[in-house]
Amino acid sequence: MAGPTSMRYQLHEVLMGMLASTEADSFSDDVPRLAAMFEGLATRFPLFAPLAAGVDPAAVSNALAKLEATKCLTRAEQRYLLTEEGRARCVSNKKTLFNQGDREQLEAAATVFNSL
Repeated sequence: MAGPTSMRYQLHEVLMGMLASTEADSFSDDVPRLAAMFEGLATRFPLFAPLAAGVDPAAVSNALAKLEATKCLTRAEQRYLLTEEGRARCVSNKKTLFNQGDREQLEAAATVFNSL
């Protein structure tokens, strides 16, 4: 059985769901490494399966820029920092946008995100 070929959610929405589930308040701004992380998650979680064909680092940069523009993230010293307002927005987004199965996958994927 073939997996899904397109994302149900935009990359910044998935990223917000992961950030809502992570314990970390900051993470690396190494975009190629983040893109590789998403590709790796595609092999482990159906929610990320559409990313298995590859993740363009420019798409990751655009998703991060959206989160910076909405004040969810700030950037300092080669790290992204999750703002207090940003964490609240990410948690709200996760609760309203994702179903229970997706939330469970985001929570499991967040453990990988925590290791970056």
